[in-house]
Amino acid sequence: MSVLRNMVLDIGPHVQEKISYKIPFFYFHGPLCYLSPTFDGIYIGFVRGHQLSNEHGLLEKKDRKFVRSIHFYSLAELEEREEQIRQILNEAAILNEYHFQQKKKKKQTK
Repeated sequence: MSVLRNMVLDIGPHVQEKISYKIPFFYFHGPLCYLSPTFDGIYIGFVRGHQLSNEHGLLEKKDRKFVRSIHFYSLAELEEREEQIRQILNEAAILNEYHFQQKKKKKQTK
């Protein structure tokens, strides 16, 4: 879990980590992602996953409307996809920042 955690925190100094529902959630201009251990690995869930491009085909929908996740079964698998994961994390951060700026603009026009 620490490898994924470090990747998320590498996004920038404004990423905040909070424990919710007994798992780490990460915030960057709102909820960004969370890490959840499973009996056979770990997965990272993206709160706005439905809006991500899924360019690499790694994001799984399952039975969820908004959240998309990637399940890792081994550290080797995680390390093999590190560059792709970092790209997805950066895309998610940019998306959150965009939505934050849009909300800010709406408040200013009222």
